[in-house]
Amino acid sequence: MAQPSDDEATSAGSPREPAEEAEQLVSLAAELSHLGDAVSAATLLSQAVTEGALSTAEATVQAPSAVTAVLGLVHARIMQLRRVLHGAEDPADILTPHNATGEPQPGDDPDVRLRPWPPSQRAAFHAQQQAAAERDEEREKPAPRRED
Repeated sequence: MAQPSDDEATSAGSPREPAEEAEQLVSLAAELSHLGDAVSAATLLSQAVTEGALSTAEATVQAPSAVTAVLGLVHARIMQLRRVLHGAEDPADILTPHNATGEPQPGDDPDVRLRPWPPSQRAAFHAQQQAAAERDEEREKPAPRRED
């Protein structure tokens, strides 16, 4: 009879949930590197326009809008990252293939890893937002008129 491998034996009897083992964290270093690459791309495109190095007149006309679009997306992503770092947004909202990482391992480069919120924290956050929206709605209602 075939014996299970060490991996199979430990995973079959593991008290941890499979989803827990596969939890993806957000690498802050990878996120910032990706944003830096986008800014570099905008810089290179701007230089190509300045030097007249684009291949067609149409590309030359479209390039300024493309640079503006890339920088606008970078700005929006930085603002979203800021909300995550301030605790006002779940790190899972910014998790993408380019910034996904796992638990740190011995010998890994230092990095800040952002852990997605557990369901209880996410639910509490949404309940807090709902309560704030309801308070705002109450404040916006017109005051009842008094008749003297």
